[in-house]
Amino acid sequence: MSNAVKYYLGAYNLVAFLFWAVYLVSFIAGGLVLNAQSLLLLNIAQGLAVLEIVHALLKWVKSPVGSTIAQVASRLLVLVLINLFTNGIMTDKAVLIGVIVVSFAWSITELVRYSLYFLSLFNLQPGWLLWMRYSFFIVLYPTGVTGEWLIILAPVIAAGFFTSQFGTSWHFYGYRILVVLLFISYAYYFPVLYRYMWKQRKSKLN
Repeated sequence: MSNAVKYYLGAYNLVAFLFWAVYLVSFIAGGLVLNAQSLLLLNIAQGLAVLEIVHALLKWVKSPVGSTIAQVASRLLVLVLINLFTNGIMTDKAVLIGVIVVSFAWSITELVRYSLYFLSLFNLQPGWLLWMRYSFFIVLYPTGVTGEWLIILAPVIAAGFFTSQFGTSWHFYGYRILVVLLFISYAYYFPVLYRYMWKQRKSKLN
């Protein structure tokens, strides 16, 4: 890895860490409710992850391209839904709970991950942080997925939402088809990514 790439990745990880840290503080300070400021911070923090696909494609990092795309794409979809549902379109309890769950699961995961990646570039990673990176996922990963699905399923839980808001039923049926496709995608990629992290845990912690 060239020095230019090394320092670029260092800057990327540091910036991403800071945005997640500021977002989490803002979200907690706002009473665990997304306001305009915290929503903007969440969009930036999560949106930065698109660059990780580029990093994987360029072989700057060792992350598998396929799993990186799948994980980033699923997060971005949930982010789009959060933007839609928190901008006055819907305030169902499932969305509110889902936002709280993903906010903590995503934030803690990324704060640990980005800080470890940053320090690893300069061979400064402490053992306790390495343990956190490859242990916290055991709980945080399925917790985050649960929160994501609370948000994804919110329109279905509040059946008839699309019909009442848009005046036609095809929106709701189209969304149900999307949910089925997402379920198939999650059913495939969740075990794949979860097993991958367990393999990484065994390798890194040994």
